[in-house]
Amino acid sequence: MEGNRKVAILGGGHGAHAMSADLTSRGFSVNLYEMQEFKSNIEKLFETQTIEAEGIVKGKFKLNMVTSDIGKAIDGVKYILIVTPAFAHKNYAQLLKGKVKRDQIIVVYPGAFASLLFKTVFGEEECPVIAEANNLPYDARISAPCKISIFGRNKINIAYLPAEKGVELIDDMRSIHPYERVYEDVLEAGLSIVNPAFHAGPCLFSVNSIENWPKRSFFLYEHGVTPASVKLNVKLDKERKNIGSKLGYKLTPIEDFSGLKEGYQWQDLYMGMHGNISLTPISGPHDINNRYFTEDAPYGLVPWSFIAKAVGVETPIIDSVINIYNIIHERNWWEIGRNADDLGLSGMTLEEIKEYVKTGKK
Repeated sequence: MEGNRKVAILGGGHGAHAMSADLTSRGFSVNLYEMQEFKSNIEKLFETQTIEAEGIVKGKFKLNMVTSDIGKAIDGVKYILIVTPAFAHKNYAQLLKGKVKRDQIIVVYPGAFASLLFKTVFGEEECPVIAEANNLPYDARISAPCKISIFGRNKINIAYLPAEKGVELIDDMRSIHPYERVYEDVLEAGLSIVNPAFHAGPCLFSVNSIENWPKRSFFLYEHGVTPASVKLNVKLDKERKNIGSKLGYKLTPIEDFSGLKEGYQWQDLYMGMHGNISLTPISGPHDINNRYFTEDAPYGLVPWSFIAKAVGVETPIIDSVINIYNIIHERNWWEIGRNADDLGLSGMTLEEIKEYVKTGKK
């Protein structure tokens, strides 16, 4: 089997299970890695090495290996596919430092500026190409040990660090997923994530209702989407677009996701969110530690703000939301989240930042 058909998938959750089954079904040799401290969560998979899938992918699929030995997992593979929540990215970057070869390619699903973080952790040593997708490729849930239900595929885009490597890599990588668009660079990719500007208003203005569950039911898109909450979303989106404009991008993530036209008003967004039949039945979130808060803020809003400061754009609404979340969570998301040190952009001019994401060199 050719080297480009050998992959390592790092992570043990829903997305990693789905990707392992899907790629194996399409003839890839898959090494699945999970950290030793989380091995007990998928203990049966370590024993059977087999995933049973239902939905758009059907069958039982024997993986090449399931291991907690990172050296074995990435040995001889071309692609290292990291399918984990954003809070785990730094641990994986530290785990892989010094172990990844120059000709291997790391892909993070979804990225949220993970490529900049990995580059910062790896340093200027022989750093491989790092790519990041803007979403998970699957809607999937683990239904039982070693069993995954794959309900559908998501359209995903990709970006590369260095950006100039995308042209030579994208055709081969489309054998893994049919990436629709190659972003100009990883900054455009990270600024194009939908959720931080989609969840913030309804979540922030619904904190009391969320904390009162299960005393009363709560459905974010039914109860939390109000004229006031979507007005906040519009302001967040405009600030994010201002950052993109300063960097030379025309960002349309909300429009792309919701089908709205450019220049949409809050009334349009309200109807698109509150009246969306695929969204309104979704129950929750049911506590303030849900990922709609604890992932969107530190790995979406926080890096948006730091990038804005680096290029001279003011973001008073984004900053206010983060500061309020700091209070209700009793944490400092500015420090915990993907901050300026993680991004590696401190002290750089706009021109230097653009050159860095293009070439990977400072």
